[in-house]
Amino acid sequence: MRCHVGIWMSNSVRQLLDGQMSLAGCSANSITMVHELKDKEKLRQTFGLHVGRRAAEQILARDPGLNGVQKEITVMFVDMRSWTARTSVSVPSDVVEVMNDFFRVTVRVVEEEHRGMVNKYLGDGFMAIFGAGDSGSNHAGDAVAAGREILAAVKKLNEDLAAKGRAPIQIGIGIHCGPAIVGSIGSPQRLEFTAIGNTVNIASRVEGLTKATGKPLLVTAAVRDRSGDSFSFEELPPQEVRGIDGRLSIFAVRCET
Repeated sequence: MRCHVGIWMSNSVRQLLDGQMSLAGCSANSITMVHELKDKEKLRQTFGLHVGRRAAEQILARDPGLNGVQKEITVMFVDMRSWTARTSVSVPSDVVEVMNDFFRVTVRVVEEEHRGMVNKYLGDGFMAIFGAGDSGSNHAGDAVAAGREILAAVKKLNEDLAAKGRAPIQIGIGIHCGPAIVGSIGSPQRLEFTAIGNTVNIASRVEGLTKATGKPLLVTAAVRDRSGDSFSFEELPPQEVRGIDGRLSIFAVRCET
């Protein structure tokens, strides 16, 4: 009898211990999973500071674009005018403060409000792409809306600069859409998630035309045709653009006052 009771108790204890070990294993797995998620989120946040949140999400998710794919995207170039002359007569700390304020408000417009991706900083400006990670969006419309909002944000920033006795910022924005190669490009030690191709080159050239035309926000016919009915455009005389046969049709975006 004692033997049977002993066996029964041993089995019960064994089952109890097995259950506790199983729970301990689940707890350990859960803890490991939590740590892995925290590490991944930390990596995403840290990585996002360097390449932008949207680019970081694509890269960490192993987007097919990492190997290079051709996609229909919209490219925007933004440039601050006469910045070299300004830096030569300003205190370095003031220059950095103004630039950081400028990038803070403009990058927020692009990435947080209009589904774009600031691809790279270009000293006193930046290049942004729309549609690289969201093929279902109206990326041309997103870019035009972002361009108008950037102008409004810079206007507000200039009011703050005037209150401090500082000179205003003047900018030019050029936008073009079309096919481009999107992917990670560079050496094995350092890659950059970017877009390359004639679409990018044309967008850069269009931004350069803002000086000659006196219009701060210019787009091509491709952008006008694909951006939807929410915007008003002013057709300008076709312009000669380096690298393009014939003249390029460009349009100024009418901004709300």
